[in-house]
Amino acid sequence: MKRRWISATLVGLLGCAMIGAVAQSTPVEPDLSTASLEDLTQMQLRMSSFSRKDQDLWVTPAAVFVITSEDIQRSAATSVPELLRMVPGLQVAQINASTWAVSARGFNSAYANKLLVLIDGRTVYSEIYAGAHWDQNDIPLEEIARIEVIRGPGAAVWGTNAVNGVINVITRRARNTLGFEASAQASRLGGMTHLQFGGSLGDRLQYRGYGFYTHRNPFEQQDGSHGFDGEDTVRGGARLHWQRSRQDSIVMTGDSYGGYLKQQISGSYNLPSLIDGQDHGSIAGGYLLGRWEHKDPGQDSAAQVYFDDTSRHELGIHTRTRTLDAEYQSHPTAHARQDLVWGVEARFTANHIAGQQLITSLPEYKNYLVDGFAQDDITLKPRLKLSIGSKIQEGTLAGFQLQPSGRLLWAPNERNTFWTAVSRAAVAEAIQDRALNLPLNLGSEEGLPVTGSLLGNPGIKPETVVAYEAGYRRRLWRGVTLDAAGFFNVNRRLQSLLVVTPVFATTPSPHIVQNLMYVNGYDAKTAGTEVSLSWKPLRDLSLQSGYSWAQARTTETPTAQEVVLFDTWSTPRNTVTASAFWSFARGWGANAFFSHVDALPTGLSYGSIQGGSGIVKRIDRVDMHVSRKLGSNMEFDAGGTNLLTPRHIEFGNATSADVPLYVPRSLFVRARWSF
Repeated sequence: MKRRWISATLVGLLGCAMIGAVAQSTPVEPDLSTASLEDLTQMQLRMSSFSRKDQDLWVTPAAVFVITSEDIQRSAATSVPELLRMVPGLQVAQINASTWAVSARGFNSAYANKLLVLIDGRTVYSEIYAGAHWDQNDIPLEEIARIEVIRGPGAAVWGTNAVNGVINVITRRARNTLGFEASAQASRLGGMTHLQFGGSLGDRLQYRGYGFYTHRNPFEQQDGSHGFDGEDTVRGGARLHWQRSRQDSIVMTGDSYGGYLKQQISGSYNLPSLIDGQDHGSIAGGYLLGRWEHKDPGQDSAAQVYFDDTSRHELGIHTRTRTLDAEYQSHPTAHARQDLVWGVEARFTANHIAGQQLITSLPEYKNYLVDGFAQDDITLKPRLKLSIGSKIQEGTLAGFQLQPSGRLLWAPNERNTFWTAVSRAAVAEAIQDRALNLPLNLGSEEGLPVTGSLLGNPGIKPETVVAYEAGYRRRLWRGVTLDAAGFFNVNRRLQSLLVVTPVFATTPSPHIVQNLMYVNGYDAKTAGTEVSLSWKPLRDLSLQSGYSWAQARTTETPTAQEVVLFDTWSTPRNTVTASAFWSFARGWGANAFFSHVDALPTGLSYGSIQGGSGIVKRIDRVDMHVSRKLGSNMEFDAGGTNLLTPRHIEFGNATSADVPLYVPRSLFVRARWSF
């Protein structure tokens, strides 16, 4: 059975390679917002997040994808998670109006702890909850230059939590955004307004400031009434770029934000702060980042320091995290056969948790992290390259971790590239995994109420993965490129819930106490394929498609008490995407995006996880819109999202506290003005 399952994976990869496609990319400079589609197909595309140096995508030994500024401008998306739907191998699902589940290569949830999210190289991963709060990092799309996505481990250069993927959102440099720009959008889902202004102080200093307001309307419940969710946030920020000399530049960025959130929580959570399951929450925070870059014929160097302060109030508890991070990176000039990048980092984080509703044994938690990495690209032969590297780190949450990676790339000619890799990565467990005490209402048994708590486990261990990957890229013919990647991951010590032996209590009245505890409950072997196709049949027509397949086999870890609840795979077996952009007349453009997502597995079984029969059924989605430019300063868009169905549920599993809500069909209008 095992051999047959692995063979199916390899056959799937080969089959996808025959129909599939190539990951995109974009150069660090120039700003692609000024590039035409014709230019984008001709320039040598590059990315910087995989090896932390500027690198040609075609010879990158990893599964990578870059969402360009052109992709952003011509999409109907209003947030980063919506943009990520186009990336093969990513699982993207909206839980409510402001909450998303985003992961790579499986194990999806609102707190996907195996995906590392960065903004300009600054981590936005939550140490308290694990994963990224997308509502707290809802930056305007107009501020983004590109989004670089790595599928598979990136821990050799980025460290813990870069287990199944890395997403690095890179904002636009101030020197590329001179002038004034305003945009506004209104739809069934809500509205947003963005104002941006930039200028120069002399030839070497440029600046930009922006303001952003977002209102997201509630989704629907099963009976058609409005759910208790939604969002109102205000965000502002500034960018400064100083070209001090030909070799040295300094970049300063900073943002601040605040807002109110609503969410509807399952009745299983017994919290006095919830009235009919309705939770009023708020978010606030900001950061300041400075980066110095030095480039000369002998060595490229960079130093970065940032301070981040975030706070969140939900479920009757207030959390605050303050982070101070400093790092240095060096890239000596490549020799004839070697190209080395190395760096060091130190981080200190202070977490504060307050509130009577959610009791933790760690109301104050201070975490430190020190690490260093090195990655060397060694040219074995003119078209054969070996990349080896590792990150070594010591920290409070994950302890000591060695996360190596070895990659081999062979490019026999300009039309074909083959690569393979093996890597190890680890997850730094969240504070809530160790110290949570969340009251639960579990119904009744034989007339007695059953209550309990969801408990953290001080002895829980970091999850780990050993990942085996392979990929192939090919330029099929003029205008058509192909990318295929496959993976086989061995996951150890995955987190689950243990049902603690129930006890009978007599006070304050007779009832049964049934606690659940986080444990390293199971192992898993996961496999999948990811492909994409890019074709430009005409000068004014661009087509892209993607396909991904994923499957998991899980094995329960033996414990003193045998009952372990749910795995956290929560990933569709098959996902298909297709998009088209057509500039059909002068000043006119049309864009369409289609996606098919299989039903989610129930998450309550072991062995080979098959298609699900839970609340999340298969989803077919179409988004379309038409744009019209009036001169060089005005642009209007009109279109719709989720046009095939009136509404659907995108995510829900046994680990989710939120009541499943329906994503509705929506029409929108948008206007942009710049001068």
